[in-house]
Amino acid sequence: MNVIIANIISLVSCTMMMLIGLIKDKNRILLAQCVQFTLMGISHFLLGGMGGVIATVVSILRNLVFFKCKSSAWLKIGFIVLQVALSAGTITLNPITWLPILATASFTWIVDTEDIVKFKWVMIASVAMWLVYDSVHLNFISAAFDVFTIISTGWSIYQIKKEPKEV
Repeated sequence: MNVIIANIISLVSCTMMMLIGLIKDKNRILLAQCVQFTLMGISHFLLGGMGGVIATVVSILRNLVFFKCKSSAWLKIGFIVLQVALSAGTITLNPITWLPILATASFTWIVDTEDIVKFKWVMIASVAMWLVYDSVHLNFISAAFDVFTIISTGWSIYQIKKEPKEV
């Protein structure tokens, strides 16, 4: 029963994630993502994915801080260290337990880059890690949205690369 409820919550979260793509104001995006991350964290919790719960909590904290402060290397390192510290109790020798940490850390590190193609490649790598994690934890809805995100982001990179360069 938890799997069904978790996947319903995940559907709401993933739908919200798509709608957030329509928001044009960065601060509103960050705040809306906090709600979306909360729902995804609940879904991960119901499925027993504590690494995913921790990743969503750290992402919420990161967004709230970046809402008020400009991103810096020290802030990003701080959030990565925080996530590793909070995850220490859930990390096992199973590589799957490391995926939320790696996905969130890589995204946190690159979040303020101006290089859109680099940002999108890191996004694909991050979402691919979530795809594996979501699949293992039976978060089928999120896994499906992960696949769609990877495809659409890859298509976006292709479109950017094929555009004529401005001189």
